[in-house]
Amino acid sequence: MVNEGITQLCKFAAVGCLNTFIDWVVYFTIIKILPNESIFFYAVAKGFSYFCGIVNSFFLNRYWTFKTSPDENDKNRFLKFTLVNALGLGINSTSVYILLNLYISQMVALFLATSIAFSFNFILSKLWVFRKGKMVPKTTGG
Repeated sequence: MVNEGITQLCKFAAVGCLNTFIDWVVYFTIIKILPNESIFFYAVAKGFSYFCGIVNSFFLNRYWTFKTSPDENDKNRFLKFTLVNALGLGINSTSVYILLNLYISQMVALFLATSIAFSFNFILSKLWVFRKGKMVPKTTGG
């Protein structure tokens, strides 16, 4: 059970790296193909590219990391996953803001914020989004 959790954690991290790559490639491709100097355009492009990473992340984590089968709850599962990622992004940004205001160096703040958001995303993905079966409390005989 512990080995499975460590394997899932490593796979989740690998998927996260791939998602970042996809996010950046999509973003820079949009900027290259549709050059625009509007900050609003850049923000929309970034939102779209980030969403592309989320879609990739959902499918890879569902099939590879947590090995859940597709079922009738996939739409609900995708909404949960998107919510977890949106909250993770908020936690990441808020953590950077707080840490920088505590006069922690930018690199340390980025590392800590990323670690906090990563942990949040992994735990909720494992226990809520991709949970297998229903969790039933164990009872003791007596």
